[in-house]
Amino acid sequence: MTVAGYTLTPEQIELRKFARDVAERHLVARADEVEKAGAFFPRDLIDLFRDLDLLGIDVPQEHGGQGLDVLTCALVMEEIARGWFSASSYPVAMGTGPILAAGTTEQKARYLPRIARGEVITAFALTEPDAGSDASGLRTVARRDGDAYVISGRKIFITNAHIADVLLTFATVDPHGERGKGVTLFLVDKGTPGLQIGHRFRTLAHEANPIWEVLYDDCRVPADNRLGQEGEGFSYMQVGFAKTRALYAARCLGLAQAALDYAARYAEERVQFGQPIARFQMVQQLIADMIVSVDAARLLVQRVGRLKDAGLQRASLEASMGKLYASDVNNKVALDAVQIHGGYGLTEEFPVGRYVLESKVRTIGEGTN
Repeated sequence: MTVAGYTLTPEQIELRKFARDVAERHLVARADEVEKAGAFFPRDLIDLFRDLDLLGIDVPQEHGGQGLDVLTCALVMEEIARGWFSASSYPVAMGTGPILAAGTTEQKARYLPRIARGEVITAFALTEPDAGSDASGLRTVARRDGDAYVISGRKIFITNAHIADVLLTFATVDPHGERGKGVTLFLVDKGTPGLQIGHRFRTLAHEANPIWEVLYDDCRVPADNRLGQEGEGFSYMQVGFAKTRALYAARCLGLAQAALDYAARYAEERVQFGQPIARFQMVQQLIADMIVSVDAARLLVQRVGRLKDAGLQRASLEASMGKLYASDVNNKVALDAVQIHGGYGLTEEFPVGRYVLESKVRTIGEGTN
């Protein structure tokens, strides 16, 4: 069997089918319920993922995870996002990559097995008011003080900070030096003195995993919680750069596929002028373009996975291309799905209106297009 021109292994096909079944049985209905209520992502679904071995899927088996390669992770993430985009935040934790790249033996043993069991939720604390895409402009400062670092600064738009057990925090140890050269990464545990979760930023969509302000008021972090060497924070982030962008693109792809599915099904059911609107050429053209765009995005996403898994190159350029294209396709397909639904697309009876708002978030997150 081939998908988008690539042959998948029997194991990958089976795992993708399993993830799709989980999404259809457990996520689709809950997505509408929770997102309409503006509620947080349900803890019982995180526990379900744990019981089904869908947490820590990229964590090596020796640390309690599934040890899946990038392509297989992408297949799973696409199917989970197809059911509910917010749910796809959990199978691969945001902090796993840097911990694997730079963590000590003790740090890996402390965090990775608990991430894979769902006992530890991570948050990625990088963005600041004046440093987002320009990550080298960080103003959060870490000052060495004996056997600890004292961190002072403010982060914004930090996903799931309210439930995070550890925040992977970027700060500079050399605020007056060359831009970006002093950036260092710290594991800041919940309850650390001086760590405060500030106000919540209300967003147009994707409220189940809300974004928050995080404040570091002379936050004293043990030196043992520094991740890697001083000044090497960016390099540890770059190690997993292609992987994280490829998986984000796979999530965009899943949301686009969901919008396409709804549009195609509705076009067969909706009757106008005595026939299903799927028989009208204009509607057929829209759906055909949607299919081609989604499949092209899938090609780009799977190419990154294959390059990374083969160890041929870092694939940073290819990963950025995949994220750019998949999120743009997600946006366009969601809008076309609303168009096909007509007036119903503007109501809450169908999820395609929510998909439009969620897809716009995707062109900004994980590096603005």
